[in-house]
Amino acid sequence: MRSDWLSLLRALCEADGPPGRESAVVDLIRERLVAEGVPTQPGPLGGLVAGGGQAQPSIAFASAVDEPGLMLSEPVENGVALAYRLGPLPASAWFGQRIRTLDGRPALVLPNSETDAPRPPQWELRVDLGATNAPLAPGAAPFAVPDQPYSADHDQVTGKGLQDRAACAALVDLAIRTTRQDPRCIFIFYCQGQRGEHGLQLALRAIPPQAFVRLRGVRHAPTADANGSAVLAGGGAVLVLRHNASISHPALAEACERAATESDILLQRAVVLSEKPDRPPAETALGGLRRLELGFPVLDADCTRPRVEMRDLEALRRLLGEIAVRGCLE
Repeated sequence: MRSDWLSLLRALCEADGPPGRESAVVDLIRERLVAEGVPTQPGPLGGLVAGGGQAQPSIAFASAVDEPGLMLSEPVENGVALAYRLGPLPASAWFGQRIRTLDGRPALVLPNSETDAPRPPQWELRVDLGATNAPLAPGAAPFAVPDQPYSADHDQVTGKGLQDRAACAALVDLAIRTTRQDPRCIFIFYCQGQRGEHGLQLALRAIPPQAFVRLRGVRHAPTADANGSAVLAGGGAVLVLRHNASISHPALAEACERAATESDILLQRAVVLSEKPDRPPAETALGGLRRLELGFPVLDADCTRPRVEMRDLEALRRLLGEIAVRGCLE
């Protein structure tokens, strides 16, 4: 399994998939699932739905397939792009780093001090929020992606789009292991995750399952960041809890913790703060479905070369298997 995991993860990390242009990643996932006999069908907005076999599956597992895409408001010239603001990403994540536009041209991102430029300069690098027709100014803007070579040395993995690509690889592995034995599970690989999870919403409405589990890489930081997220330092699988939003259903969180304890799986808690008003425990932003979020620590998540420990992915893989096989979300 280890070699299969790494071969798929490498292919996913090396594929270009900024928001709105994820077809290459979806094709890789589909090819692996079909080769293993897992039924698939197209998902909303270019995504993919796999597994299933009952009219209403008990559990849907979901992961995004896109990666942080960049939009250049002016064409790259002479191999240089000057950045002014980078949206929700910290400036340190891109300054001095290499990017590659989808037409193959490389570029080096250099800083442009806000103190020296009170207005956005001609060269502005923006974070795309998830559509090929996103409004931009001035002029046309080609997509760009981080130029991050994949590596898996000393049980540490680095690569482009690692947060979601590793989650996708984990779900492909789970789909292959469980589809033949348990038709209650269905797997959603949704696109344009940065646009409010529209593809996931549409897929869940079409199924619909009794509950769903979302996987993602989680920022590894001891204190809350500007977005209100904090991940406790540690290793293993991560249970993502949301304060004041009730997105993680308490009963599902308890079932996940119980499965981890009974199976001797290290499980740490991540806290995601929110200013949203309190909601009833079963209510979520996605149609009232009970929701559980799981992840794995992403080290140096503020940099363009995030790292993931293979042991953390293996811990997540074991926990997902326990949840699916034992049906602890019922």
